[in-house]
Amino acid sequence: MQTVHLMLNDPIIVAQAPVDLDRAGDAWGRWQFPYLRRLSDGRLHVSFSVEPDSASSYGKPMAHAYSDDEGQTWRLGPPQVGHETEDGVLLPNGDRLQPVQRPAKRAEEYDLPDSVCDYVCTFGYPRSLYRAEDLPPELNEWRFRRLTAGKSDWVEEVADMRIPDQLRSVIKEDARGTNPENGPVQQVIKGPLPTPFLRGKIRIAPDQSLWAVTYSTRLSGKRPQSRPLFLQSVDWGHTWTCLGDVPYEGDVNVDPLADKRDGFTEPDYNFRPDGSVICLMRTSDGNGHGPLYLARSTDGARTWSRAVAFDTTFDGGKMPQLLTLDNGVTLASYGQSGGPGYIAVRATTDPAGLDWQPPVHAHFSPPAPGGWNSCGHTEMVALDDNRALIVYSDFNYRDAHGQPRKTVLVRVIETNIGEKENTPCVIRTKN
Repeated sequence: MQTVHLMLNDPIIVAQAPVDLDRAGDAWGRWQFPYLRRLSDGRLHVSFSVEPDSASSYGKPMAHAYSDDEGQTWRLGPPQVGHETEDGVLLPNGDRLQPVQRPAKRAEEYDLPDSVCDYVCTFGYPRSLYRAEDLPPELNEWRFRRLTAGKSDWVEEVADMRIPDQLRSVIKEDARGTNPENGPVQQVIKGPLPTPFLRGKIRIAPDQSLWAVTYSTRLSGKRPQSRPLFLQSVDWGHTWTCLGDVPYEGDVNVDPLADKRDGFTEPDYNFRPDGSVICLMRTSDGNGHGPLYLARSTDGARTWSRAVAFDTTFDGGKMPQLLTLDNGVTLASYGQSGGPGYIAVRATTDPAGLDWQPPVHAHFSPPAPGGWNSCGHTEMVALDDNRALIVYSDFNYRDAHGQPRKTVLVRVIETNIGEKENTPCVIRTKN
């Protein structure tokens, strides 16, 4: 593996929240959770949440910012639903495809069948799981928007999703912590009922088929467990077939609460030069910070190696992101709300994606006592063969008047490959 020299340049402001917006828990979900995309016209696009962090906010408008100078300056646009502002993925046949997240339904508007599992998740919310096949068809539609090659209008469609044993969840968000530990849980029949949505990235595989990843709650015996699901389409996204999933198996040697976790969530994946696939996954949940894990598949996502902790020096890990630049460097980025006080970026040129360099850290502004420093989410896009742009949030970044505000920021990541293998890694970070 070649040595990669990394540098994170100075932060650039994308958008800042109103000064009076609470930077602690009461405004959690607002002016955070940034996503970064490059649009078909070359502009960079950041979208971020302006609604509370709740299933009831699914499908609601987000805030949007745009840059036409590779992220050096940004302007805000009007709030819109995310899929109305993005170009989606350019497919090899010339179509563009993007998943559509619809607003959550209300469970009380339906005559629900008996649930298959009632439990309290680690965040303290009562939940009930229902077999998708027992619910009305409208609750099981996976919707996408397509811009057919040569056409000018986007058309919404329902894909044929061939995923066995799908479950839908109803959560009682107004009853956190009301059930005694290990006590009986009543069936939840009122509350948000999210419709299915592709939560992870669509990518073009080396064989030109489409891949996608999402995560959902599955039953492992009688125990609910969140797992990443890998999907493939060979007809440009009209039909998707489940390739396999990553069963949760934590490591109590690096996480004493491994046996109590909700499972693996927020996966991202990367095709490796040796033909394998790697996947990074979150385990932080209501039990507190949990490590990121890395798993590897050598048979097209059908089976996976036992996942291993990715960075034992980092306290937790959320929304891990993977990006390969044209110079052959693969980057991983991740953060953690209430975590160590920084985001981390690591690099590798290992064909298998198993050997990674030590992380580079970009620190947040110090919070007030008891306050939050960031939502912990990151995302990256390539700027050229050797550079990427990363977006993240800093809840206490000061404006021109010295006032701390919730702020969405970007930084340029510079990568340079050392001339010799195993030379000392030079890591510099501008703060």
